[in-house]
Amino acid sequence: MRTFVNFLSLVLVALSPFVITSFQSPSLSVRRHHSSHSRTAVYGLFDGFIKSMESGYSGGDDSPYAKQKAVDDKRRSDQQEKVDARKAKGYTELKDVKKRTFVKMKYNEKKEPEPEEEKEEKKKLFGLF
Repeated sequence: MRTFVNFLSLVLVALSPFVITSFQSPSLSVRRHHSSHSRTAVYGLFDGFIKSMESGYSGGDDSPYAKQKAVDDKRRSDQQEKVDARKAKGYTELKDVKKRTFVKMKYNEKKEPEPEEEKEEKKKLFGLF
């Protein structure tokens, strides 16, 4: 029993430095070494992603963004002109309507009389009912 306690205390003393250092922050020399050398800088992990995002942007008036913005502005101005024209024309209100109108049919074909169907006799169940 005494040897077990001695062995346990020896293991505890041997492992205590590892446990204590695991809760402490790394020293400045270790941090300085890791900050100058990062994985993304070496391997360029996001370089392809950034390149694909910025590929269409050349800046200025020749950029696709500026061209699309000009097209969108033109569409908006055309739409606004249509809205202004409708407002200037005015709206027809129900009190302004003098004559009753009906829906105009697109197809004015004459209807053919439907042939009358002959009444069929009810079929009897097993010839009885």
